[in-house]
Amino acid sequence: MNITGLIAKFSNVRISSVYQLRSLVPTTYSAFHTSAQLNAEPLKKKKRVDPAVLRMREERRKRKLEKGIRQLKKHGKKLKPIDEMEVPPTLQREISKRRRGAPVLTYETCQERAALQRAWTTYRQQMHRCEASMIERVVAAQSRALEELYNESPELYQAAIQPDHTLLPFCLKAIVETPPIKGYEVPDGLYEDTTKKWRP
Repeated sequence: MNITGLIAKFSNVRISSVYQLRSLVPTTYSAFHTSAQLNAEPLKKKKRVDPAVLRMREERRKRKLEKGIRQLKKHGKKLKPIDEMEVPPTLQREISKRRRGAPVLTYETCQERAALQRAWTTYRQQMHRCEASMIERVVAAQSRALEELYNESPELYQAAIQPDHTLLPFCLKAIVETPPIKGYEVPDGLYEDTTKKWRP
């Protein structure tokens, strides 16, 4: 079959409207999209830097880092100051005037103090033993009374073991080691925080 025969055969072929080529031009403006503007410029010529200048810059940067490390180490060892433990400069200047030696005690005074300390220790030990035995007796009697109450009436037992909120505030006069301070106002529990803020 030659070419003329093929041309004659395909000359009567018609393309359906479904397969017709579509127009390449968009029908609406929404199909247009813009992109970012890219400006180009010629590459800058690299400047030749003297190796000595580069070495100086590296040395300068190294010294700066070493200085920063030294400062961190210096401030890292600093502890938080305590105002109560710091001595004012005025007292440091007057330390020679304020220093005084301990009084020399006689032998009789030392013996008297030692005997007084032993007597006080013995007295407090006897008092502690008496109080401990009394507490043991009271606790044992309370336990026996609660057992008997439970055997008689469990309802009364439950009512007896409930805490008594009328016991507070509780006031007790006991033996003290030091005399009371005249005009001393007991703190009421409200405190104002006056702690100074400290940063290293």
